[in-house]
Amino acid sequence: MKSGTVGYIELVITSIIWGVTYVLMKFSLSFLNPQQIAFSRFLIAAILFVPLLIIVREKYTRREILTILVLALTGVLLYQLLFIWGEQGMTAGNASFVVSFEPIFIAILGISMKRDSLRWAIVAGLTISTIGMAILLKPTSLPPSEFFSAILVLLSALSWAIFTIVGKDLLGKHNPLNVTGYVSIFGLIMLLPFVNGGIIPLFHIRNLYLIVSLLFIGIFATFVGYLLWFDGLKKVKPVTAGTTLYITPFVTVIFASVLISEPMTFTTIFGGSVILGGLGVAGIKRRR
Repeated sequence: MKSGTVGYIELVITSIIWGVTYVLMKFSLSFLNPQQIAFSRFLIAAILFVPLLIIVREKYTRREILTILVLALTGVLLYQLLFIWGEQGMTAGNASFVVSFEPIFIAILGISMKRDSLRWAIVAGLTISTIGMAILLKPTSLPPSEFFSAILVLLSALSWAIFTIVGKDLLGKHNPLNVTGYVSIFGLIMLLPFVNGGIIPLFHIRNLYLIVSLLFIGIFATFVGYLLWFDGLKKVKPVTAGTTLYITPFVTVIFASVLISEPMTFTTIFGGSVILGGLGVAGIKRRR
């Protein structure tokens, strides 16, 4: 398969993993505060990245080190805390809808910064997927009590868009594994001052379901997810990468129906099908 196709598949897999993660994070909030959850996931990822960084060594200029710090700030500290703080005050479904504005933010930033060009497939794909997302999650049902939480989640989506656009430039010169490892470690350090309640309780968890949830979030959503996202982003343009994030709310709704017995309706199936159709259109290559 071509490099772009492989990258697109990696991004789709990542979006599916993150769709499951939203439900597990909501479950984990019953036992831990948002800061502890964010810190635990990157602690697990950092432990896995350290030996790999010893093997895969690369040199960075001062400017590139500054870029890594910006990535850690936007993709770890701000994104994680803003999203979890927001999800704490709203349902997982509504949170997945709001954060799915990421593709739109990525498209606006990417085109305005000349990282991508405006083409019909991207516009059509974003439009179709947005319609499908609205059908799937019925955003008009967002209660007033969740408005402030929605603002926090929306800001997290903007933070992720900045993370994606800035990260694309660095990936042109460096190995995605190495970049992801350093971003995770620096992000972990940035999260440490914000951990209310301390990190000691994280090592005394006895609830099996919580342990499994945190391991999934740390290993698959963070270690594997961030690595696949950066590797896929290296092979495709940021706007194309952003369109794959529309899969996430569809997976969230499906997984929530399995885990917490939320009803699966025709609207869910239809809305999800429209989202997938939009992704197919957005993935159409421009031919000469």
